[in-house]
Amino acid sequence: MTSLPRRPRPLRHGGLMRGLSGLRALWSPPVLGMPVVAREVRTARLLLRPYRATDDADWRRIEDDEEVRRGLDWPLRTPRQAHEHLLARTTHTSLSEPGDLLVLAVEHDGRVIGDVSLHLRTVAAETRVVEIGWLQLTSEGGRGYATEAARAMLDLAFGEVGACLVTAVVDRSNLSSARLALRLGFRLAGETAQRATFVLAEADDAALRAAQPTCGSADTPPFGTKSVDNL
Repeated sequence: MTSLPRRPRPLRHGGLMRGLSGLRALWSPPVLGMPVVAREVRTARLLLRPYRATDDADWRRIEDDEEVRRGLDWPLRTPRQAHEHLLARTTHTSLSEPGDLLVLAVEHDGRVIGDVSLHLRTVAAETRVVEIGWLQLTSEGGRGYATEAARAMLDLAFGEVGACLVTAVVDRSNLSSARLALRLGFRLAGETAQRATFVLAEADDAALRAAQPTCGSADTPPFGTKSVDNL
C-alpha cells in the first residue's frame, strides 16, 4: 500500500527570520566592514575637515571662481543655489557602500580654499576602488596646497579605506588638475573626447613616497605619464 506524501511542516518563526535575513543579505549591497567617517586631518599647513553651513562666504567665493566652474563643468548658481549646494556637501561624511561620497573642506589660515573628496566605487577588499576629487580657488594655486591636501586624502584612501586602486577623472581642458594627478604619481589610463582617467595603485603610491618623501614637491614623479601635452 502506497503511503500518502507528508504535508510540508509549517516554517517556524525562527526559520522564517533566518530565511528573511538570508534574502536581505542577497538584496543588500556589499558594505565596508567598518564605515569610514569624516574627521579632521591636519597637514603641515592645512586643516581638512567636514564642511559646515557657516562656510557659506568661503563657499560662495569657490562657486564664483570661473576656473573652478569650468574645470568641474558647474553651472553659474544663484546665492541660494550655492548655499543649497554647500548644505548638500555637508552631508557627505562617510563611506560604507558603493556610491558613498566623503568630502573634506581644505582650510588655510581660517579660510576654506577648496576641498578634497573620496567616492567609494567598489567594496570587495581585493578590488576596492575609490575615486579621488579635488578643487581649489584659482587664486590659491602655485603654493602646493592642492598637492598637500590630495596626498593626505590618498593616505586615507590607501590606509583607513583599504583601497587597492585610486582613480581620478579629469576634464581634458583642466590641465592644472591633470598636472596635479601626475605629481601625485597617477598614470594616464584612458581618455574620451571630454575626460581623461588616471589611476594610482597602492604599490606605486608607496614607491613614489619612498622616492619623494617631501610633501608638496612639484617634481614630476619618476614613473607614469611625463606630461599632459597629449591630452
